[in-house]
Amino acid sequence: MVYDDSKFINKDTLHYFINSNEQFLTTPVKGVVLEFPGLGGSSCLGGCVDMGVYDTEYSRDFASKGILLAYLFPGPWSWGNKGAVRMTDAIVSAIKSKYNLSPQIRIAVCGGSMGGLGSIIYSVKSAHNIDCVASACPCVNVMTSYYCKDLVPRSFISAAVVYDMPIEEALKDFSPWELVDQLRDISYFICSDVDDELFPVAECDEYVDMLIKRGLDVVYHKQEHCGHGAFTLEVRQALHQFIVDKLLD
Repeated sequence: MVYDDSKFINKDTLHYFINSNEQFLTTPVKGVVLEFPGLGGSSCLGGCVDMGVYDTEYSRDFASKGILLAYLFPGPWSWGNKGAVRMTDAIVSAIKSKYNLSPQIRIAVCGGSMGGLGSIIYSVKSAHNIDCVASACPCVNVMTSYYCKDLVPRSFISAAVVYDMPIEEALKDFSPWELVDQLRDISYFICSDVDDELFPVAECDEYVDMLIKRGLDVVYHKQEHCGHGAFTLEVRQALHQFIVDKLLD
């Protein structure tokens, strides 16, 4: 069921729910990027959970091309759960209203780690049109990642207990591994860290193979000598360019 949450999240209250590059825009909005935060507020493009302007070289470049970049605040332990999806849907509706955008405006979703998972989950469950996903070092399998770090079990449970169902089923509801058959036929950019200490690169390799076997358009980068959340400059720039190309081609 889709709810009308516009009384609470709308064009006038939008600044409470996102950081954006709005002040750097010099042309009408041609595309939108939604960035989901990592656990605790990390970012793959330099965003920050502290409220304010999204000011990085990437946000400014997006703005110069007419692309609105929005760093979302769906909750530090949201893991792409149904609450995060509902909140993001309301944010997208508010963005479309504020900038008078077409219902079919191109939208990219991105994020790293928890945000990488969130971007994949939102692309499946969003009520809006999503055109591409850029996911960095994502948690692709919630069930095998449950004990990967001390903080993770309680954060997974925090995300799962809002569901009126057994916790195991709720965990599967926001696990990309369980939703491969539901993925939209859009373009995907995925990068992994070969020395990732949380989410094994072999698991990401297998997940990408599953997407390719489904016939999906996937660009995959494996970053050598990188631990979890690390980026090479080349791959970060490739992620940024992937989004630009998919939104403006």
